[in-house]
Amino acid sequence: MRAGLVSAAAVAARPAALTRCARRRHCTDAEWAAYVAAQGGNRRYQLMQLRFRRQFVDRWPTLGDWFAAPLIERVGRLRGESFHRPSYPASFRARTYLIYLGLGGHATFDYPWLFAPGQLPIVEPAEALGIDLGAKELVDEATALGFNRNSARQAMHWSVSRIALHTGIFDVTAITNEHIIEVLEAIRHFAEHPNLERFYPSPQCYRDGAAKNWITHLHQLQVVLYHRGQITEQPRKLMPGWKPPLVLHPTMQAAADKWLVARRLTDRPSTVEKLELALRRFGDWLAEHHPAVDTFADVTRDHCLAWIEHIAEEPTERTGKPLGVISRIQRISGLAQFFRDTAAWHWDDVPGHSLLGAGDAPRAPAKVPRFIPDDELDRLMPVIEEISCPFQRAALLVARWSGARRDEIRHLPMDCLDRYPDGTGRLR
Repeated sequence: MRAGLVSAAAVAARPAALTRCARRRHCTDAEWAAYVAAQGGNRRYQLMQLRFRRQFVDRWPTLGDWFAAPLIERVGRLRGESFHRPSYPASFRARTYLIYLGLGGHATFDYPWLFAPGQLPIVEPAEALGIDLGAKELVDEATALGFNRNSARQAMHWSVSRIALHTGIFDVTAITNEHIIEVLEAIRHFAEHPNLERFYPSPQCYRDGAAKNWITHLHQLQVVLYHRGQITEQPRKLMPGWKPPLVLHPTMQAAADKWLVARRLTDRPSTVEKLELALRRFGDWLAEHHPAVDTFADVTRDHCLAWIEHIAEEPTERTGKPLGVISRIQRISGLAQFFRDTAAWHWDDVPGHSLLGAGDAPRAPAKVPRFIPDDELDRLMPVIEEISCPFQRAALLVARWSGARRDEIRHLPMDCLDRYPDGTGRLR
């Protein structure tokens, strides 16, 4: 059992998750008027909220028809538009009312509508209705696990509120890993939505900005639920990367796909990712500088050397600087591996011999050993001793006294810790 605040028995005994609303319906005039009055504020604001709902209901007397409308009409305000002049004012001005319908159990919402506006205040209206989404406890647990409190607050508020409005689940203990995976899939699919650029500048801006932040939010939620014992699937260590599919000339694509399939039989997934990246960058360069080359059999050593020179000098989009030495070594060795393997396997449509050698890659920089100075250790060790989780404390002590790397510590058996006769700790 992992360290946490919820036992396995408590998780097994938790109430069944609420089913998603089968019907979407407006609330009554009296119900909405009572809610607006309870929120306080000046009379002008209250009348405005009543008017916005009335305009929305007049436009969509059957709520199901609003859900069937195009996304741009349901969102209302598109990218670059003023708050005062949205394209579809009835939907835009009724967002407060729509959130109330979701929190009140009158409707659940699709993820594209929850993603497109960017910002939707949900937690505060929930608290005003006396609904506890469980975000505060999640934030406290995330902070105890080492997350920054402000970051954890944003992550938990965004995650649990979107899951609640989509599923109708307002009990955080009913959230499963399947719910989180559903949100992750929705985030990725939204990048391909035909109207995405009506809300974000470009698919790449969406992936690098909003989507990246949301995936990070969901990862934090996964970590907290995993340490609670609420989900059993261990969260990914690395955020899944965004990348377009490998696209080459059909003849080259067939050879590349066949080679990558063969490498997956023996190599780690991370290694195959690096090999694919090498082919991707080389293929992109060939298509730009030598478009007449449509098969790997026509690739020469001169092409390869020109590409090596290119990646050593061309600034990258991410940093504005050329690739570092380690990255260039990985790209060159990956391409060289492709030529060696396909030559040894006597494939068609390939050069049939190696075009690159070990001397074509730059020399790897010498690594200087690093250590923690005594004055920093003196500040670190008392804090380690105060950690309540015995597993975290043991792992840090092993790292301190053995010099083992993180992955080496992760694979140690549970009974590896022992002591010498004088009480000094040691590893078996």
